[in-house]
Amino acid sequence: MPITKELSNIRKLEAVGFPHEQAEVLTDIIEESHVDGQQSLKDFISRMHEDTNRQFDEINKRFDGVNKQFDEFRKEMHTEMTTLEWRIKASHSDLLMKIFAIVAGCTSIAVAVAKIF
Repeated sequence: MPITKELSNIRKLEAVGFPHEQAEVLTDIIEESHVDGQQSLKDFISRMHEDTNRQFDEINKRFDGVNKQFDEFRKEMHTEMTTLEWRIKASHSDLLMKIFAIVAGCTSIAVAVAKIF
């Protein structure tokens, strides 16, 4: 409490009938209480800030774990998709070879039938 407030409070207490010594003691007690209250508030805020930071650290660790799992899943999916693409390409090639064989067979049959007539 600034000295001007302290003197002002002493004068207010004296104005309502407190002797000067009592007004000084009472004002000192109020000032000490105010300082203690501010320190307690600072300590409380500091503890809450530390607790909040600790909780944020825990949350960040959990997110790191989730991010790692997601990256692993993404890599697995990429590998699986690549494998599926190769299998589809192989199936297409096989199917084209079968179609070509059928067309060649039909053409051979058509040529043989044409030679007969």
